[in-house]
Formats: sequence, structure tokens, C-alpha cells
Amino acid sequence: MQTRFHVPDIGPETPFADALRIAIADRGLALNRIQARLAERGLRVGIATLSTWQSGRRLPRAASLAVVTALEELLELPTGWLAVRIPPARPETAVSHRPYAVVDYAATLTRLLDVVRGDAHGRLRSVTVVEEIVIGADRSMRSKRVVQTVVAVKEVDRQIVVHQGEPGCDVALITPQGLNGCRTGRVARDPEAGAILGELLLDRTLHPGDTAVVHYEIDDRSRMPSTQYYRFHEWPGTHHVLEVQFHRDAMPVRVIEFRRRHSSGPDLVHQDLMMSPDGRVHVVAPTTDPGLIGIAWEWD
Repeated sequence: MQTRFHVPDIGPETPFADALRIAIADRGLALNRIQARLAERGLRVGIATLSTWQSGRRLPRAASLAVVTALEELLELPTGWLAVRIPPARPETAVSHRPYAVVDYAATLTRLLDVVRGDAHGRLRSVTVVEEIVIGADRSMRSKRVVQTVVAVKEVDRQIVVHQGEPGCDVALITPQGLNGCRTGRVARDPEAGAILGELLLDRTLHPGDTAVVHYEIDDRSRMPSTQYYRFHEWPGTHHVLEVQFHRDAMPVRVIEFRRRHSSGPDLVHQDLMMSPDGRVHVVAPTTDPGLIGIAWEWD
């Protein structure tokens, strides 16, 4: 049975505090009642904290994301409806609203976006991303499989996906493929940057607050040796799981997690990762800041 949501009539630009206050008023719940229902779920939060959240004097931190998710359930809101409105916890992590500002090939992606559908950017926010990168025996990336949960902040009927191949790759051999919840639309490519940008046409039009689960794959037949993979995040708050699967005949000697605010910037996180006996390695980011999260590896 489909969950019935109570979505207040406010726009995606409404700040977290205003959205929370309006949602609480719409449901007619007192703060002490909300506190008690959160406590029943094992979540301890004071009435004063809830009050400062809805007044805007303070905002939830990353450690409070579970409380925000529970509030969405208690207030019968779509998953991510409140969470996507929380700005980065640290002002210095904020990025420009210019599309794709966290990567150095932003101008190329913006041009490709204009070819595909310029007004499609920024209409969705990612709630969760689970992706598996498969590395073949020839050390090349064979495929990228993604399961992504998104929430609409504006009316939208498509998702834009981006991928950059290895230097010198033939972008004609890299193809996005909608698997479930979507189908492949137009695709634009830039050979010099090795970049592709495609649209996945959703099964239905989403209105603000609506959510969807999208399954897609990037098939890479260029067969260029690979030494890293990263996903960039333009907005905060995504739960990101990244896993790399290595072929048993092509095991790296070292695997490293890295995180950056910009693709050309320094590593904020740089640490070795332990690989499983079957050649898998992963990182988990419970809630992301704008920037990059990736895994790099050394073959020799």
C-alpha cells in the first residue's frame, strides 16, 4: 500500500526552518508530543532543540540526520523533503550555484547540458546513492551500476547523469543505460574531456516532495586502464555508498579513499582501505558535503 503524504504547499526554495515549522503546524502536533514519539524510536532530542530548528536559530548537524528522517516519517513527509533543505554544516564547504562547480570540467558539462536539456539541472536532490564499479582483468572499468533515490525540489520528468572516462578514451564507446524506474533519453559527448552527459526519462513526472528510485548503468567499452573513480556531489545530505569490485586476475597493491571539495583541490581525506578476499572495497558517507568522494588504486 502506498504511503499517504501530507506535503505543505511551499516551494523548494523554502528554508529548512520554515518548512519544518509549516509541516508541524499542518499536522497539528505539539513539540512535546513530537519529542515523545521520537523517544519511542530511541531518538533523544530536547524540546529546546526542536524549537531552535523551527525558529532557524540553529540547524541540524550531520549527527542529527536520523532525527530529521524520523521527523519526515512522523510528519508524513516524503523521504528527503526536509533533509535536502539543510545547508552544509560548515560555510567553507558551500559551493557556487553554477552547475557542476565542484569539477574542473564544469564548463564542458554545462555546454553538454544545454545540448540535452538546460533547464533540467537542479530539479532533483539525491537522498541515497549506492554504486558498484566493476574493474576487469585488463584493469579497465567495465561498468558502473547505480541505484539512486531522488527527491524532487521542482517539477521534473528526467534525471541528468554524468560520467567521465579515462584520458584518451573513445566517448562513443561509453553509454548510459536506464534499467528500472527510467529509460535512456538523449546523450551528449565531449571527446576532449572524455565526458558524457545523458538524460534518464523517469517513469512519471515528479512534483516537489515526490521521490523515485532509479536504477541505471554506465557501460564503458573503451577498455582504458583505470586507476581511480569518484562521484561528485553538488548539494549536501546524500547517503553515499561506493564499492569497487576488482577482477581476481587484476588485484591492485594498494587502495585509497579520497575526498575533496573540488576535483583539482587537495585531499581532505586520504587513507588506505582494506580489500576483501574476493576483491571488493568500499566507502560509506552517511551524509555528504559538496565535493568529491572516491577510491584510487595502484597497480604496481
